Amino acid sequence: MRLKDLLPLSGVPHSGAPENCVEQWFGLDNLADYRKRGGHPLYGENDVDYRYNSRGYRCPEFDTEAQLRVVSIGCSCTFGTGVPQGATFHELFAERLRRELGCTVVNWNLGTAGAANDSIARVLQLTTSELNPDLVLILFTFMARREYVAANDRGFCYNPSWQAADPVIREACTHLAALTSTFDDELNFFQNYKSIERLLADRLWLFSLVDDPSKLTVVAGHLDGAHQAAGFRWLDSARDHRHAGPRTHDLLYQGFWAKFVKTGGLDKLRSKTR
Repeated sequence: MRLKDLLPLSGVPHSGAPENCVEQWFGLDNLADYRKRGGHPLYGENDVDYRYNSRGYRCPEFDTEAQLRVVSIGCSCTFGTGVPQGATFHELFAERLRRELGCTVVNWNLGTAGAANDSIARVLQLTTSELNPDLVLILFTFMARREYVAANDRGFCYNPSWQAADPVIREACTHLAALTSTFDDELNFFQNYKSIERLLADRLWLFSLVDDPSKLTVVAGHLDGAHQAAGFRWLDSARDHRHAGPRTHDLLYQGFWAKFVKTGGLDKLRSKTR
């Protein structure tokens, strides 16, 4: 996407995915690889679909009305590559809210495949006031990723293991590989985390990390433990065998829920819906 698409003056920025449609496959979760691997122990060819709204997100439209509004954001794990939408950690969380509070809940999934922590922070900055969520769930992605706009005005998320087809982006990736380091990864995460912490200061929000928390050295002391849910732990694989499966999502949901209850979030939302 172009810079103007990444930074619209109003509205939720487009995800770059299809819009207003339902597809059976997405990215690494594709039919050819599925059949080559001999399928999946849980999901068949018709057991996962991707339903996109008018801005290319795997969630309801942004004008959907509900008593409680939840925003979930992260990379492909939050997007839910290879698992049904209802099996994602944040949708499990939203369903639990519906049961516990007996109210309507909309969960806007802003997760995008390949997202960097840069793009998580950018999208939250652009959407929080507009969507006005009662709760934000953040799954920060791998710290080595970066959001960047190349010389041809093409926005992309740098991933050290990714090989771009576009020669301009491919060249930009070589420069980013030379400039970044584990130390810079940590500093970049600190900057994104602190911008989000300030943005959400008056809201309920929780976060967890896809990346190994042990990678954080100095920055670990700057994270607010009152908002940090239990870390990501890989238990099983999605339909594409490359992303988190339903057991992994369920464990992540349980970590978010336990922190939510422990820190009084459930009581706060219960009083809000009375």
